[in-house]
Amino acid sequence: MNIEERLQCIAEQPRAYVQGTAEFVNNEWVFFDEEAEEAALVEEMAQQGIELFRYGHWLSGRWQENGTIATDLGIFPLTDGDRISFRKQLTYAYRQWLASLPNPSFFQYVQWLNHLGFSLYDCLYCYNGLLFAKSSGVNFMIYDNTEQIASVHHYYERGPMPSDRFEITFNSGERAICAQIG
Repeated sequence: MNIEERLQCIAEQPRAYVQGTAEFVNNEWVFFDEEAEEAALVEEMAQQGIELFRYGHWLSGRWQENGTIATDLGIFPLTDGDRISFRKQLTYAYRQWLASLPNPSFFQYVQWLNHLGFSLYDCLYCYNGLLFAKSSGVNFMIYDNTEQIASVHHYYERGPMPSDRFEITFNSGERAICAQIG
């Protein structure tokens, strides 16, 4: 199962989307992120899809070059002040790390992370030793869910008896362990 299929199999993750408003500035649609207070071109953000808030619901769609959004309900022209959102992008190293986990480890890790109050989309940093073809080692991830910060160490071995062990340490000093052997 590839990473896209895996992400579709799990429950919707908290903080998976970045939300803001659209404004037409200098003949281009600009997205203003309401949380980070940053601006970016809608066209660049919408490569993986876009959601438009209309009629009290989020409508998934595809960005059209003429400033419209094609959805299952029709084509909607974007207007100044429209609320739009985009799925956050996972960094390359983190995405590859998630893809490298065996299915049981992946699903157990997501469930464990969610149980601890974190989302896959809370990852700020990922060191992925598997990108360097190491058959054993430790990967490091830093998560921030706006209430807590956590550091995850992923101890792994690949080969005839693959194993994965996850240790998490919170900024409060609390720690937890999750293991998926074989």
